[in-house]
Amino acid sequence: MSIEGRVFLDQTEFRRLLDSLGSLEKAANREMRREADYIAEEIMVPAIKSAISSHAPGYAKKLNASIRTKQDRLPSVRVGNSNKFSSRGNVTNPRANTGRGAYSGGATTNMIRYGTIQGQYTARSGRTQFWAEGIRPGWTDAADAKYYEPAFNAWIQTATKLVDNWNRGRDY
Repeated sequence: MSIEGRVFLDQTEFRRLLDSLGSLEKAANREMRREADYIAEEIMVPAIKSAISSHAPGYAKKLNASIRTKQDRLPSVRVGNSNKFSSRGNVTNPRANTGRGAYSGGATTNMIRYGTIQGQYTARSGRTQFWAEGIRPGWTDAADAKYYEPAFNAWIQTATKLVDNWNRGRDY
């Protein structure tokens, strides 16, 4: 469905589209994943890095270094991981609770990400996390506003091209 140049899909339409793309040959799916990765890297990652840098400048270096694109048919990005950083910059055991890192208690980028999204918050333990007090929450909304339409439109163009090539008999 399209309104004033914008494309809107309801959830069932979108699910059918993904199922249809999944029934294409493996090579066509590889091409879709490659194009989605390119869209994520070129459109989404710069918008996310910019938003993190403007909202949480003290934590931007580590969070921006943790950004990874995911290999999927849809452009997607993962921010943060469970690795703890030692004082020398080496990754320590992510499951150990003993990591002494650049952040209090050896916090992981997943932990830092949550605080930069929420701002000051109360942890499960009931303690208030004051480290996030100076953070301007909402970088996810700022990033979304920058990348949503360009990434979605690029993805629609890629899917359309892929389906057109398939319909024209391209042998993948």
